[in-house]
Amino acid sequence: MKLASTVITLVSIITLGAGGALAQDALPKTLFTNVHVFDGVNEQRIENASVLVEGNLIKTVSTDPIDAPDAIVIDGGGRTLMPGLIDSHTHLYATGVFQTFAGLQAAKWDQIGAVAAENARDYLFDGYTTVRDTGGMGAGLKELIDQGTVDGPRIYAAGAAIGPSSGHGDWRNPVQRTFNMGSNDVGNTLNLSYIADGVEEVRKASRLNFAHGAHFLKLMAGGGVSSELDPLWSVAYRVDEIAAAVEAASFFDTYATVHAYTDETVNMALDAGVKSIEHGQMVTEETVKRIADEGIFWAINVAGLDPQLLSHPNYAQPTVKPKLEAYLDGSENLVEYVKKYRPKIVHNVDTVLSTISFGRAHRDFEKYYFAELFGNHAFLVAATSTGGELAQLTGKRNPYPNKLGVIEAGAYADILVVDGNPLEDLSVLGANPEWFDAPPRDRGFETIRMIMKDGVIYKNTLD
Repeated sequence: MKLASTVITLVSIITLGAGGALAQDALPKTLFTNVHVFDGVNEQRIENASVLVEGNLIKTVSTDPIDAPDAIVIDGGGRTLMPGLIDSHTHLYATGVFQTFAGLQAAKWDQIGAVAAENARDYLFDGYTTVRDTGGMGAGLKELIDQGTVDGPRIYAAGAAIGPSSGHGDWRNPVQRTFNMGSNDVGNTLNLSYIADGVEEVRKASRLNFAHGAHFLKLMAGGGVSSELDPLWSVAYRVDEIAAAVEAASFFDTYATVHAYTDETVNMALDAGVKSIEHGQMVTEETVKRIADEGIFWAINVAGLDPQLLSHPNYAQPTVKPKLEAYLDGSENLVEYVKKYRPKIVHNVDTVLSTISFGRAHRDFEKYYFAELFGNHAFLVAATSTGGELAQLTGKRNPYPNKLGVIEAGAYADILVVDGNPLEDLSVLGANPEWFDAPPRDRGFETIRMIMKDGVIYKNTLD
């Protein structure tokens, strides 16, 4: 019986192997013809090109005709083919349910989950095929999207944001902060935010995040604007506390990033070994040079440099408005420094405490304002290939190990076909100079004619 069982097993392996080879030969193919390709990197499009997709990967990019008789052919009609957009700082769980951190305590898990799925769908049909969630739950929504149960972009999840008592992630009410009352904080219960004081608690919180499926870690290294307990100039963690998360991340072959605004907190984080900075708008010229020289990825919320942010109701509160004014004053020379040293900037929107409708307006304005300050090409690179590079920092923890954010052989087939030329006119991707006064719009844009993610077409209005 043992020998017979072995023979049957060997036959099964051979059969499966043959079937696997046949399956490889039978991968579905899509051939895009008559397109001008923005590859995610270069300032000039590849004119009059064709792109062959095989399965979920790009097989060939060529200006010569591609012979693929068994492919579905899509004529781009002379439009631009480009990578799907990447938002490298989202909060899918913090938009659409509660508009203040205090309001989080009344939020229900099914509300937050439902709205997160709606936000994910919104992102995909706005042309975003990948997002990096920098503070939310674990990998549950990502898994549903990957299974095809929910429509949405690829998700790189940080899990719960890790911060100290009275830090940017401390959203507890006064009773919950009382020592002898324990903690029934909704943010902690739902894995949105962990309060961790000291090296050992940071290590534990980091490991809990990985247990919930996080792909990287995010720490609150300094004060924030929208929160009330932490002065903007405050230092949240020592270097050794940040280094504990960096070490925990390295054990999972991935990285840690930090929320930090000031020059002091950014440099402490860099000293601890972080690989990316979230915000960082109040740094000096010397620190911008350091970020560029060390190849650190930098998620600047560019829209946050616009003074009209003061009109946001959340920032008009007396506990918050002075922080925002100090932040705007401290970032007045940032654009000049970025242009001079050209660090690795990634596109991010960072919508929190807002409605889904405002989230759309925020995305549209962020595109416009980034291009207004740095140019269309700089925005497109930040929202495609540089975001894809950042995704690769997750190492063996990376759920999507092939290249993202580029149109080249071997990269994932995350593709948009859009009217016009976004290198000249970003409105084809929804860029809009209106922000708070922008009229509400529906999901998606007519000018984004085709959306493909992982080789699957989610939208196609090409003739």
